[in-house]
Amino acid sequence: MFMDEFISVLTSRQQLLRDNILSAFLNEQWLVLHGAKGAGKSTLARSVEALWPHRVLTLAPVNRKGYRWEWQVIADTQKVGCLAGQSFSGETIWSELLGLITVKACDKPLFILEDGHQVTTGITATVKAFIAIMPKARLLVTGRYSLRQQRQLRTMHPLWFDVPIPDIEDYRRVIAPCIETEQEGQDALPETFIRHIMKRCRGNLHLAARVGWNLTRNKTKQGEQQTSITPLQQREVLRCLPAPRRTGGTYLAVVVVAALCGSAGWHFSPLLDRWLPPIASIWPAGQPSAASLSSTTLTSTIMSTNESLARLYSVWGYEVNKGEAWCDQAYRAGLVCLSGTDTLESLLAQQLPWIATLKVDNSLIPVVVIGESNQTITAQSGAGTWIMDKAWFSEVWQGNYTLMWKPSPDGNVSIMKKSSVDDILWLDMMLSRVLNVEAESTGEWSPLLSEKVRQFQMQNKIKADGMVGRLTLIRLWQALDESPKLMHDGGKV
Repeated sequence: MFMDEFISVLTSRQQLLRDNILSAFLNEQWLVLHGAKGAGKSTLARSVEALWPHRVLTLAPVNRKGYRWEWQVIADTQKVGCLAGQSFSGETIWSELLGLITVKACDKPLFILEDGHQVTTGITATVKAFIAIMPKARLLVTGRYSLRQQRQLRTMHPLWFDVPIPDIEDYRRVIAPCIETEQEGQDALPETFIRHIMKRCRGNLHLAARVGWNLTRNKTKQGEQQTSITPLQQREVLRCLPAPRRTGGTYLAVVVVAALCGSAGWHFSPLLDRWLPPIASIWPAGQPSAASLSSTTLTSTIMSTNESLARLYSVWGYEVNKGEAWCDQAYRAGLVCLSGTDTLESLLAQQLPWIATLKVDNSLIPVVVIGESNQTITAQSGAGTWIMDKAWFSEVWQGNYTLMWKPSPDGNVSIMKKSSVDDILWLDMMLSRVLNVEAESTGEWSPLLSEKVRQFQMQNKIKADGMVGRLTLIRLWQALDESPKLMHDGGKV
């Protein structure tokens, strides 16, 4: 038995829900199984699969290149012509499957779409296509849907099943088969112990199965039959679970106590001043003050080339070991790394963080520029974050730079009429998202797409030529919050 695995364990309520699902499929073509994370949706789906008399295909969503969703077959009950591992586009999944499987007059294949909530757009279109193309088949859609997704699905009037939040008996049912003690029932798993588990699991039965796995492992190590679960074992098991959430009452009590202590200190401060000496009298003679201790300068800690590149990777959201932080490794993060010399105005116009080398006191100091204002430059160095006068920065900076930017998903530095279908599809979808208009999804460079490009360029004060080059791609990624940009007047990267 593996950690977080309870495929063979069904609670009594899950068994009842499974039977209701099987009965409903006699008359209904498709159902929705909705529930919180770890509530048992996949377990229920597998139990339905085990009892379904016909072929069952289980599919899960897979995201390709950040914008295109596909459905991958993760399980197929038929061994001859098994489709496990194959992927299908969300737009053509049912027509492709119809050509690959043979459906007899008496057959009712079952398709299980797991984690349908991950497909943020298009799940309703997928269901509508299924209803139209496969009228004899059955469909079970599982997931934890947002309110918007629920409204969209409910407009199609499905039979809706909500997986109930597990109660104390459900937790006991999941954990009990994993342990063997001389005691049975509630004595083997004390109610207090179960309630501590419930607070930490928060409805996730996968975590409850982890408790049983740990108890089994402890019993195997000891190699003997136990009469009960000791308090020490209970504490060790609880350490393997997330910490319980702090309740609102706890936070309120902390605030009240802090307010009372502050009020008491304010009220009694005149009385305390009579008995306590002034701070200046207790500071040792010759001891440096706090102000003199904070004499850190830009040259106190100088980063190496790799350390500055690691800092730049960190600004992009990648934690890279300084020994592996090289410019030629940027492709592994889907980035392009550039080095050269340029003017300050040109680099600031790109609005990307970059590495500048400053010459201060005959020392070369690399810094990562992360922000700017009318008069200042904000940069990170080995000694911290600095706000520098822009005129002084221009004097000590040699004009060299190293920066990173993000090309198209296919790694191209521009997108044009002759670009790949994937790049054009991505451009159309992302521009439509930013401009809040409908996407064409044709994969062709149309006049409407050119107009979207020009509209986006005008909004971002780029030359509106309808050509998607480096600067347009930079602004598009930044508009999608997929690329950092220089902060302004105390903003964030």
